Amino acid sequence: MREHIKGAVQEIANNRLKFDRPEQPQVVYPTPADQFGHVHKSQPQPSREEVFAKMDTPETKARVADLLSRYPVAQGALLEVLWLVQGMFGWVPTEGIRWAANVCSCAPAHALGVATFYTMYNHAPKGKFMLQFCRNISCAIKGAQPLIKYVENKLGIKSGETTPDGMFTILQVECLGSCGNGPMMLVNDDFATDVVNGELKMKRGTTLTEASIDRIIDWCKAHANNVPKHDVLGGTVKGHSGHPGAPGAIAKPQVPDYAPPSPVLNVKAEADEAGATLTWKGAPEFTKLVVEKKDGANWVAVGEPGVKDKAFVDAAGKVGDEYRMIATSGERVAKPSNVAVTTQKPAPVEEKVG
Repeated sequence: MREHIKGAVQEIANNRLKFDRPEQPQVVYPTPADQFGHVHKSQPQPSREEVFAKMDTPETKARVADLLSRYPVAQGALLEVLWLVQGMFGWVPTEGIRWAANVCSCAPAHALGVATFYTMYNHAPKGKFMLQFCRNISCAIKGAQPLIKYVENKLGIKSGETTPDGMFTILQVECLGSCGNGPMMLVNDDFATDVVNGELKMKRGTTLTEASIDRIIDWCKAHANNVPKHDVLGGTVKGHSGHPGAPGAIAKPQVPDYAPPSPVLNVKAEADEAGATLTWKGAPEFTKLVVEKKDGANWVAVGEPGVKDKAFVDAAGKVGDEYRMIATSGERVAKPSNVAVTTQKPAPVEEKVG
């Protein structure tokens, strides 16, 4: 085999190939992306300085402080902080993800994974009105696809695209939770199957039609300069104490006995020649049991049966003695059980021999 054949077939068993031609120059073909383009167009990104400066406002700082005070670790607020970024830009730029990671004290790679996992985050600018059409089974069998095609033709764009004037974006999404009105859609954050009295409405039993879609689009164009701004985070929660230990929180950790275990139930005491025998019913989470006996005005501990025991015998017990039991689960102590007054144990019934 000639020396100019480099790593091609020299390791193939029983090779019988002959190479008589001179070495050919290597041809580098275009990559699939160079030949066919990318699925998603490259999105110009704002700079870090631009993003950080836009998010550095008193209102945003107050909102972030409120969110961080609700979670034991800052990373717990990541979803909501990312949503703040989207509320500011209308989408989540790369440096916005980095800003959210910095605020929530987590790795930028983690924040990127979260932002790209959830479809509610946009990674490119969208139109003023996002027309989100349900394509799931209930809407599909009721004619969603022809209506989506109608809107695409009417606006001159495909699903996932935005009109050149930045007015509309068409999206196909999974179930929107209103199967009874299918086919249906969301206009930004509002359910809509028609326009009623100048407002977007979805009345019970109404569905989208080509005529109602025309009315909805006309409504959007008429309100282009007054797009309703929705804050799906619900606004700052006033008066909450936050999570104990979180920055800015004033809540205190619960004391160990804030939720005591259940008391011992069905305590009974019967006396015989062996003394007083106690029986009871206990919960599986008990870690300690104490039997107390009344001595005058005081209760005195007389024994600690095992948590799996079914009975306890007080050899000094007699009819009329009063007992109670106290259970412990970890650091939590239950209320004392009801007081059991010792009675005489019935004599065994003798069997008659016939």
